[in-house]
Amino acid sequence: MALGKNKRISKGGKRGKRGKAQETMARKEWYDVVAPSNFEKRQFSKTICNKTQGTRIAADVLRGRVFEANLADLNQSAGEEEAYRKVRFTVQEVQGRNLLTQFHSMEMTTDKMASLLRKWCTTMETTVEVRTADGYTMRLFVVAFTKPQANQQSRNCYAKQRLVK
Repeated sequence: MALGKNKRISKGGKRGKRGKAQETMARKEWYDVVAPSNFEKRQFSKTICNKTQGTRIAADVLRGRVFEANLADLNQSAGEEEAYRKVRFTVQEVQGRNLLTQFHSMEMTTDKMASLLRKWCTTMETTVEVRTADGYTMRLFVVAFTKPQANQQSRNCYAKQRLVK
C-alpha cells in the first residue's frame, strides 16, 4: 500500500444503504401507566413504544416492563415522610392505552439507608422467604440495628456474634 492512502475512504464510502430519512417519533405511541387499586394516585407515569408493525406487537413489547415510582407520589396523604420508599411495578396487561401493573418490589433509597447506619452499633441483615395465602412467594430482606440503652455508660452497643448472622 502506498503512503498516504486510506483504503476505507478512497472509494467514496457505502452507497445505497441509507434509505429515506423518517421521523422516529411518528412511529411511536404513548401509554399511561396505571398503578394497582390500593394506591391513591392510579395513573402515575407515561411511557412510549413503537406502534404495532408486522409481527412485532406493541402489547407484547410493553408486557413485562418495570416502572419505578416514589411512594410519596403514589399516596398524596402520606406526605414527604414516605419519599424514601421506591416501589417497582411490572406491566401485566395492556388495555387500550392503559398499562395495568402489579407490585414487583419495594426498596429504600440509598441516602435513607446510609442515614440509618451509625458508628459503634451492629448492623444485622437477614433474608426471609414467606409464602402468602394466595400462593405468592415473597422474599423479605430485613435490616436491623442495635441501639444503646438510655442509661448506658459504654460507647458501643455491639450485639453478640452468635446473634448476628
